[in-house]
Amino acid sequence: MTQRGSTGLSTVLIIIAVAMVGGFLLWLYRTSQSLEEEVAPVMVEEGEGSLDLLALSQDPATSVGKVADIGEVAVIQSLGRGVFLVQLASVEAEGEGSAYPVLMSPDLIAGNTQVYGGDVVSLHGRVYSLNDSIRGQWVSAGGVNEAAAGSIPGIVSFLLADSLEVH
Repeated sequence: MTQRGSTGLSTVLIIIAVAMVGGFLLWLYRTSQSLEEEVAPVMVEEGEGSLDLLALSQDPATSVGKVADIGEVAVIQSLGRGVFLVQLASVEAEGEGSAYPVLMSPDLIAGNTQVYGGDVVSLHGRVYSLNDSIRGQWVSAGGVNEAAAGSIPGIVSFLLADSLEVH
């Protein structure tokens, strides 16, 4: 047997619960409208730290952490799917120049970007420190073929290329 007052009480509790949820949603809406509507993006200034081929070839050790924008540099050798060597001397300059490693970003690798020895490329990216553990990681991850692992130069930095254009 049910009591007569129990259905009336549950109906009142349901109405109160719906009103409280509605009040909470109204409060949430008004609070969100009072927040700042637009967030300004923070842009990183690249003008001061941007390197060219000449600055990178003068002292690769002090270039770590800087953004490099290198136009028309010759590819000496491809070491695998994700790493290749460029010559630090410009294409127009006489002589060979020294070999400098470039690691392609995951986006370039996923886009199936291919670079071969003898190509001329323009690069944009950031310079990072290079050590033996990073060289080993390149080989174990498949960025460098095991047969070409000995060709990675003993230089102290490398360029992580975010964009690459083959000429």
